[in-house]
Amino acid sequence: MTVTTKDLARICGVSRTTVTRALSGTGRISEETKNRILSVAKELDYKPDLLARSLVKGRSMTIGVVLCDLKSMFFPSIIDAMERIARENGYLLNITLHDNRKIIEENIITQLAGHRIDGLILHPASRDEANYDYLKKMLFPTVIIGGNRLKDWSFVGNNEAEAAAGAAKFILSKGYQSLYFVFPGFEGEETDSFGGHWARMRGAQSVCESCGVEFLVIGDTDYIEQAAKVVEKAKEEKIKPAFLCSGDIYAGYIILNLQKKGFFPGVDFGIMGFDRLELMQMLPVSLASVENNVEQIGQEAINQLLNMIDHGGRKRTVYVPYQIIDGKTL
Repeated sequence: MTVTTKDLARICGVSRTTVTRALSGTGRISEETKNRILSVAKELDYKPDLLARSLVKGRSMTIGVVLCDLKSMFFPSIIDAMERIARENGYLLNITLHDNRKIIEENIITQLAGHRIDGLILHPASRDEANYDYLKKMLFPTVIIGGNRLKDWSFVGNNEAEAAAGAAKFILSKGYQSLYFVFPGFEGEETDSFGGHWARMRGAQSVCESCGVEFLVIGDTDYIEQAAKVVEKAKEEKIKPAFLCSGDIYAGYIILNLQKKGFFPGVDFGIMGFDRLELMQMLPVSLASVENNVEQIGQEAINQLLNMIDHGGRKRTVYVPYQIIDGKTL
């Protein structure tokens, strides 16, 4: 038989209001009474009736989180930061993935709306704001995270173009005369997705153009083989190229595979990543990277959304600062 707050109140000889205060940790109640109620609740395996709570509050106490994928540590790190804060405030995260497909993304958000989520955190599949007109009809607040900043909604993330420009300037300060931007998701052509990566590419490109430095893009899935050919040719010409990878993971694969061919970062080529992943500490050499403070992005996003849900907070744009981290790969 399910134990209710009414049962706890009867057993402990207190009011249901006192039981609620003890279970929620709010309101005025003595420590002795609180501990006695919590002890009985634990002994009887009390479970809160979330449906009843949501009916009383008029909320589902659920936040939808819709992301592109979980292939790198970028989004898992953001989720970890958001989940802790959401849990502390009594909310659950409903996490789903759209795989950079607009139709799937819209279907997911529509389904979440049917489950009466209280708010949405979204990493958009599209850079076109017109694709999100339907979102304006939803009754819950939305916060955008990542590279695709949409003007009609709150946004939390890095200024991707500025961060990449800073990275390019740092690379060129080391004396490199050519810069290759690496992101295999481009697949050689302009797409509606990957807004943050396109912003990074354009930021780096603008610096190279202003400095008169050769700028090229490696945007296909065979980026490792292409990078090897670039380094082999540069070796013959006795020059040293540099790579700016729009993700540490791509830089890691290039480093490990080129070492097998006898080419070493910082010696035969320069290379820098993005996202400052802890996983990259396993590399045989310290990787130069852009620290984008992922946890802070997650914390800012969930706090901003909770403020909008609980206090009617206004839409805001928050650019989380980045840092250029030097390494032995340049």
